[in-house]
Amino acid sequence: MSVFDLPRLHFGGTARTSLPTGPRSGLVDVTTNTALTDSGPFPVGRPAREYHQYLVDRGPRYDAAGRPCPDGVFSATAGWNFGGSGHFAIDATITGVEREAGRLDPDDPLVGRCVDVWGHHNEYLATTVNRARVFDVDPTAADTMTLVVGQFGFGRAGRSHDVGYAVTGQVAGTSPPRWQNPDHVPDVGEHFLAAELRRSVVYQFVVEEPRWLDGTSPAVEHLEAAGDGLVVQFALGHMSPPTAPDTPNLWRLWGTIAPWRAAELRTHPAGRLLVPCGGRTGLHTLSVDVAPTHVTFNLITAVPRPWRGGDLLLRTAGSDELVATVPEKVHEHAPTSGIVTVPAASGARAANDQALRVVHLDRHGHPVELLREVELNVQSDDAALVLDHTDGTPGHDARVTFRAFLRGRPHPAAPVVRQRHDLLAIGEVDVDGTGLGGFTVRGLRAGVTRVELGPHGVVAVRVLPDDRELDDIPEQDVTFELVHEKVLAYYELVSSFMRTEVFSLADRCRVETYATLMWQMCDPRNKGKTYYMPPTRDLSAPKARLLLKYLRRQQHRAPRPIAAETSWTPPITTRGELVAALRQAVTLELAVMLQYLYAAYSVPTYGVGTEWVREGRWTAEQLELACGDGGRTLRTGIRGGLLGVAREEMAHYLVVNNVLMAVGEPFHVPEVDFTTINARLPLPVDFALEPLHLGSVQRFIAIEEPDDGRPGGGPYRSLSELYGAIRDGLTRVPDLFAVERGRGGGEHHLFLRESIDATHPDYQFEVDDLSSALFAVDFVTEQGEGGVLPAVGDPGPSHHDTFRRIADLLMTEHLRGGGGRWHPAHPVLRNPTTGTGPGVGQPVTDPGTARVMALFNRSYYLMLLLTAQHFAERPDTSLRRSELMNAAIDVMTGVMRPLAELLVTLPSGVPGRTAGPSFELPEPPVPVSRPDVARRRIAREFADLAARCRQDDRVPDRVAGISAHLAARFGGPPR
Repeated sequence: MSVFDLPRLHFGGTARTSLPTGPRSGLVDVTTNTALTDSGPFPVGRPAREYHQYLVDRGPRYDAAGRPCPDGVFSATAGWNFGGSGHFAIDATITGVEREAGRLDPDDPLVGRCVDVWGHHNEYLATTVNRARVFDVDPTAADTMTLVVGQFGFGRAGRSHDVGYAVTGQVAGTSPPRWQNPDHVPDVGEHFLAAELRRSVVYQFVVEEPRWLDGTSPAVEHLEAAGDGLVVQFALGHMSPPTAPDTPNLWRLWGTIAPWRAAELRTHPAGRLLVPCGGRTGLHTLSVDVAPTHVTFNLITAVPRPWRGGDLLLRTAGSDELVATVPEKVHEHAPTSGIVTVPAASGARAANDQALRVVHLDRHGHPVELLREVELNVQSDDAALVLDHTDGTPGHDARVTFRAFLRGRPHPAAPVVRQRHDLLAIGEVDVDGTGLGGFTVRGLRAGVTRVELGPHGVVAVRVLPDDRELDDIPEQDVTFELVHEKVLAYYELVSSFMRTEVFSLADRCRVETYATLMWQMCDPRNKGKTYYMPPTRDLSAPKARLLLKYLRRQQHRAPRPIAAETSWTPPITTRGELVAALRQAVTLELAVMLQYLYAAYSVPTYGVGTEWVREGRWTAEQLELACGDGGRTLRTGIRGGLLGVAREEMAHYLVVNNVLMAVGEPFHVPEVDFTTINARLPLPVDFALEPLHLGSVQRFIAIEEPDDGRPGGGPYRSLSELYGAIRDGLTRVPDLFAVERGRGGGEHHLFLRESIDATHPDYQFEVDDLSSALFAVDFVTEQGEGGVLPAVGDPGPSHHDTFRRIADLLMTEHLRGGGGRWHPAHPVLRNPTTGTGPGVGQPVTDPGTARVMALFNRSYYLMLLLTAQHFAERPDTSLRRSELMNAAIDVMTGVMRPLAELLVTLPSGVPGRTAGPSFELPEPPVPVSRPDVARRRIAREFADLAARCRQDDRVPDRVAGISAHLAARFGGPPR
């Protein structure tokens, strides 16, 4: 059963927990989620930095060595990681493969391979490298630190696209702390975190449906045949003392992967449970499995280091017969993560009918009892609950399931369920003949409590504050000030993570810009996901619904309207030809992204669409077809589908640039002029900025047409044919790559699909050799045409598939209306321009609209300049941690998007037609070699843009707000 079964894979390494310590300060009222001072609640209207300074000054203070010091770097009130992100990660490898009990196979291919925990795939941001999470169910105590893991995998060597995973799989639910040992490391010296440094804790989770990707190891084949899934058990201990505040904690990690049976618990170690008899015996909780010929001990954290207690004797409690002996030298030096198998003694025959105990002999040879079995052991996988407050009426219940075991075997016993504090309504307990049972709980009063399932089964429960009055607030009254006071301010007060790592929740322009994303991350339906916000998981459902009302109000405030066969050239065989093709690919990726964005922006926003429904211009069905449900779920309609494809094209633009830079070329920022681009591109397809209609979608289908496999160097009929030639050229041209291994740069993980995340959760765009370059090309082609990379499960629609589906939807709606005309887009111009003269597109002659177009084009220029400046300064560093790239994302979402959504509603000067964003560059976005000068220049640009935005009352306030925020950010020293 479980870790008692073979084969077993043992692993070890380090773990990083970034638990936010602010809620542990003792200055949080968990019944109302209020940040306190010694004199009462801190005013939520005051800046968060004032409260943070109050916590630091309140102390007591400690130096880097953990000793009392009046001006030390640590404040006990703020905690050692006040800015914790809630991330959990491991750096571990397989240390042993055990296919025969007690014998490790040093030659198994898995030895030395990586073991990883990841978070869930974030469908909204489409990311890889998603982190698992850690949070306190009860922030008033230190013993409810719970993990949330979304995906597990092992077997990769280096990057998974070089040597892939042997197994990956999804993980459901939370992993509560088990077998917490407060004295695992007895001697840690004088330190203000001595209690943390001494302790160890065990976690366990299950992969119920593993993906078996590589069976080159005999152990993997054995694992696949041995059980219903995989169980992963590991311990954290020997925490390294932090030396600076706001840094993750490093722990020693050791654990085991083994077969799992569906009749076992997912999060609690299997076997017969033995616990300390009372007092400090030196030995801690363990479990055993007694077989006729051998006994297996799960000693993962049972034996402290060092141990001087001699051999461990397992005996029956009644007849005192010897069941097994674990010699001191065996458990002291076991390389099997504490899983020890020894021969069974004669008393094993009596073990089934009697309790067990562990004894050792003192220095006089007298037996001393250390542990005794918990004969009736009742445990729940649902041992970490966060419940909403209710009024006591049915319909808001959570069900807690448990399993009961008598001496390690399923037993139909119903426990006496008690709660320590009267916060819950607990329903009737039921249990079946296999020991599987449950009961319902309902939150009646806010606070924290423990539900006891007998002497050793405990469920930690938090009931969230009673915020039901927020449901009575009408949508039209939900302002930013109200949302900040009722929802956002608390989280910025008790942690600095959002303000320092993401954006301040007090910045109205940023909150307005990311209102949809904030709702999606806080949607109660995502509470079981690792990406759920806040990571503390203490946002009540009424507060989440208030965020949804805020989103709806923001949407309602949206602006209203006033191929012939081509010739073929030889394959790519020289570096010059390859560089030229890569630059063409970069230009194409940017051009197609702009086309798709234009078509998406031409579709009315959800707020405008609801007005059109009220006016009778659209039906409710057409609104859902075009706009989905407005961001409440992933049903985003045609508009969201176009934006999703455009975001992936932005990722392609960066990925192909990574390939270009890896062969020694600079980051390429092409100028895309839609009046001349068709004469410069190697595709016989008309590139243009057009509104969404059947004809524009047909052009998109042609651009993304799958490759027919014919080799060639160009011209090409589609993007995929160009990439086929590039891929072929990468393999033909020798000595291409000038970048050092590991310095591929451009690392990012946005807009990557679940199919990539399932098999390559470590992928981040890096290119530093032929293998990574080919994978990058395959990744781009997979998203464009599909069917290129092997996928586990549904790979998701390619861009070609997406556009075919949109075309089918438009045609079906046209036919459904009996041939009547449905206009899914604003009547925007084709190739709008602020210029004049022949061959320059359709000029926008309305003076006010032209000024807004100039604002948009300046913001587009600044977005490209920020990107180019990043690669000029730090080409081999992370994009997602770059202030320049994060500012570029702010410009795209907070400046360009609202300006574009305004432009498609403004008059163009052509009767019956509106304008649109022209993506014209006022000048080439050339980076500056000196970072300090570049930032001053960027700050001036944004200050000027903010001032110009404020002069036009049609421009949303948040556009000027984001611009002013970026001007202030870059006005200071480089970060």
